[in-house]
Amino acid sequence: MLRRLLRRFIKLAIFIAIIFLIVAISRAVAHHYHPNSVLVLELDGPLKERAGGTGFDFWREHGNGLNTIRRALGSAKDDPRIVGLAIKMYDPTIELAQAQELDDLIAQFRARGKWVTAYMETAGEGGFGNLPYMVASAADEVSMMPQGELNLLGVNMRELFARGLFDWIKVKPVFDAIGKYKDAANIFTQKDYTPAQREEDEALAGDIFTQVVNETASHRHLTPDAIRAIIDRAPLTAADGLKAKLLDRLEYEDEFVARVKSYRGSEHPLIDADSYVGPHPWFSRAHDKIAVIYGIGAITRGESNYDPVLSPGSESMGSDDMVSAFKDAQDDNAVRAVVFRINSPGGSVIASELIRHAVQECAHAKPVVVSMGDYAASGGFWIATPAAKLYADPGTVTGSIGVLGGKFDISGAAAALGINSGAVTSGANAGMFDSFTDFTPPQAELFRNQIGETYRYFVALVAQQRKMTPAQVDAIAQGRVWTGAQALQIKLVDGLGGFDTALTEAKRLAKLDPQAPVRIEELPAQAGPLTRLINGRLYSEASWRPPRALQPLLQAARQALAREGAFGQVYCPVHPAL
Repeated sequence: MLRRLLRRFIKLAIFIAIIFLIVAISRAVAHHYHPNSVLVLELDGPLKERAGGTGFDFWREHGNGLNTIRRALGSAKDDPRIVGLAIKMYDPTIELAQAQELDDLIAQFRARGKWVTAYMETAGEGGFGNLPYMVASAADEVSMMPQGELNLLGVNMRELFARGLFDWIKVKPVFDAIGKYKDAANIFTQKDYTPAQREEDEALAGDIFTQVVNETASHRHLTPDAIRAIIDRAPLTAADGLKAKLLDRLEYEDEFVARVKSYRGSEHPLIDADSYVGPHPWFSRAHDKIAVIYGIGAITRGESNYDPVLSPGSESMGSDDMVSAFKDAQDDNAVRAVVFRINSPGGSVIASELIRHAVQECAHAKPVVVSMGDYAASGGFWIATPAAKLYADPGTVTGSIGVLGGKFDISGAAAALGINSGAVTSGANAGMFDSFTDFTPPQAELFRNQIGETYRYFVALVAQQRKMTPAQVDAIAQGRVWTGAQALQIKLVDGLGGFDTALTEAKRLAKLDPQAPVRIEELPAQAGPLTRLINGRLYSEASWRPPRALQPLLQAARQALAREGAFGQVYCPVHPAL
């Protein structure tokens, strides 16, 4: 029996070794590219922070991964066989910080003396096209299908206020917040903007607008005033865009492809960027490793779960998975430093603190550098506090240092429906979280003290990490949201830059040569396609995409469902439309 098991084990080991050999050979063959080749990057659908990276993941999900694009362009810019980059822009969903990182990657590629050309079907269709165009404009030239649109419409931030609805259905929102600007519950408690909420939104939208205008103007060698004038006339037709010097030519995709193949009088083989990735870390010759830990989505207790409403990338950030990831990085002697990539609007206080503690323990053993994506706000900022350095993109939504909580009293709605309810309790506050009661005055005071203590703890964490006094932090906290550019001015972050900036700093802190190759290990480990198929996530990840018309409703859902019972939440639901 033992011999039989041993033989089976040996056969399995040989089979696995053969599979690894086949993968290694296929990768080597795939990278036998001809000189004068052009990389073709297609941007369509949602741009995720992290796409599947295993060699056995043959399912191609809808959308792109910023990590795989970064890997492809980072390798191609130093590859003498690659002379150019052709970008095909279909209908991507991009956030401002993501667009800025793509701009940086394109700029790094061009800095190697290589050319970039971009094609767009349209920049918005019945919606906003600022960001897709901003990315395309980072190329040497931009072309568009003749019937395309240039919807460079500026910035829109719409808030929903449903207090009138709750009054009508006789449901009483019972919420409290610590922080003048901590307004996520205003959708339930208000009928219109509060002065603080309007002040916050106007400042945020104004800075975002300025960033988009300045970056677009710089790309097209126009003045910011010229871009503002164009925005005030938008939407424009493709022909109008050509006259306004936003476009260099009008052409269809087949014409674009034919032109790229013979660009500047040379013949260019085309390479799909999805297939052009560097060698897998298993086959890397570098000994030192940098762990890249992705903290993506609304912060929840337990394991990460599929969450298409609240979470960037459709997956929540489970505290169990994050704690395990940091423990793995801490215990791995080959890992010299950690880059913590955060893209989260926050969530549960308990889960945020569990993750923060794990980050802190890891930071005691090796350098941890935070790279903020689209969001690192509220709980997303909480978990960043132990890091040695914090970096944000100029358009990152960050801050929101504040706490809120509450519940809904549905007793009035129940009574209107003819539903009577009674309860027997033992203990003065046994009914405190009961949905059929309001807070009593002592309970309201107790609850406010509770979230107030959480707020003071949050402020103390930030003060310690940012080398500020609690009073200084409180002055810039109050639940207020800032852009990354604003956060740098008030010392909430150490610098502006994307993932590459954070990676360079992590190498420096680990006393490694910033130019030296390192093995990148992405954590937490991703579930394979079979696992996602079994638990029903694969189809949804690949195919579900919310229509633009549903965005206001999804925004309301984000605000409402983020409460999860609404006790002790550090969450930021701000979502500018670009």
